[in-house]
Amino acid sequence: MYSPKMLNFYRQLLATRNASFSTMKNLSTSTENHYDIIIAGGGMVGTTLACTLGKNPKLSNNKVLLLEGSKEIKYTPSEKYSNRVVALNPSTKSLLTRIGAWKRIESVRYGPVCKLQVWDALSDSMIEFEEDDMKKEVAFIVENNLLLHAVMEETKSLPNINIINEAKVKKCNLGMNIDDLVCVELESGKSFTCDLLVSTIICV
Repeated sequence: MYSPKMLNFYRQLLATRNASFSTMKNLSTSTENHYDIIIAGGGMVGTTLACTLGKNPKLSNNKVLLLEGSKEIKYTPSEKYSNRVVALNPSTKSLLTRIGAWKRIESVRYGPVCKLQVWDALSDSMIEFEEDDMKKEVAFIVENNLLLHAVMEETKSLPNINIINEAKVKKCNLGMNIDDLVCVELESGKSFTCDLLVSTIICV
């Protein structure tokens, strides 16, 4: 879920010290249904992106809408581990630390990995991953529901982020010209406009 390309995208969003959204049309004062940024699709990726944007001081005056397709699920720690996990690399851990989510994961549980071995099923080929004779972790195993809970709780605390659960996107109108606003219509009948649409789902 957190590929090097996605992490590079997050880093570019965080490195906006010399950038701003001053060139965008600021329509947030004229309609409550207009947002500077809409993220269509929550999950681990979309929610982490929303949290990253909301924590960026350069974007503190920009309104962000996160459209989450599923119901809000309350996370309750359990002795039984979930079988749905993700392996996070050190760069992803650093990102989660910067946005305040890692401390929530750390307070519950995670599994550090100091060495990885991968075997080929049809030959004797094998590849190993380790750092400094296993003195440093190469990955961290985290349960999906815990990761999502951690970033969602951090996102909820941000005043410029609005979250709508059970939001099913019906269609997106990207406009014909570069200055046109993007329109996102939900199956519920609600519609929103934005200057920038980021989608983790397929918008028609």
